[in-house]
Amino acid sequence: MKPIIGIGTNHLVRPSQHMSTNYVDYTQKNYVSSLVNAGALPLLLPISDPDMAAAYVERVDAILLTGGQDVSPRLYGQDPIPQNELNDWDRDQFEQGLIHAAIAAHKPILGICRGIQLINAVLGGTDYQDIPTQVPNAIGHNQFPTDWASPVHRITTTNGSLLQQIYGKQAWVNSFHHQSVRKVAPGLTVTATAADGVVEAVEDSDRHILAVQFHPEMMAATNQQAAALFTAFVNGVRDTLA
Repeated sequence: MKPIIGIGTNHLVRPSQHMSTNYVDYTQKNYVSSLVNAGALPLLLPISDPDMAAAYVERVDAILLTGGQDVSPRLYGQDPIPQNELNDWDRDQFEQGLIHAAIAAHKPILGICRGIQLINAVLGGTDYQDIPTQVPNAIGHNQFPTDWASPVHRITTTNGSLLQQIYGKQAWVNSFHHQSVRKVAPGLTVTATAADGVVEAVEDSDRHILAVQFHPEMMAATNQQAAALFTAFVNGVRDTLA
């Protein structure tokens, strides 16, 4: 039986001749195909009232939190700096509900890019709102317009971590972000960093959390390690169902 993985969606606002604002909930195809290839059944979760989050979590076996807009610093009690743009407070609140509900139900969570930043903020940590502004001597973390499937910098993983089992001690990853984990939330363990110290992965085995800053979904079709990350996540979901 294929585990059902609920995928958090993005808001796209586009003009419409029939209404002043037309919101579209969507996700990138690569998230879906990566989960399908790993043996799961993906289910898109439209951005809704936070009170509905628990009902969604009841109907899935795990949650995938995807990339997208900047995480609002309101989640960790800070004002936004000018470089913090494109916040989606409705999404922040809804996915905050998904995180709390999934943890309460002992259901695994995989966070990617924005997902790691959101998990950290929701669980009591803080984020860098803009790496170029706030991290001295940072390497380049936004490879645009380079192909998303191309690795651009190296990460070092932590001994004993799930990520090291998948990627080895060091690996090359892609990078499309300007925010990142700053103060790590209680209970989360940093399991990978970049050369400049920027957090590239966190884990919490007790709460079934794995979150990465890079985009394995963009590399999974051609990169064995990236595909293996999704396989490990789906297999972990199966273990919780056994």
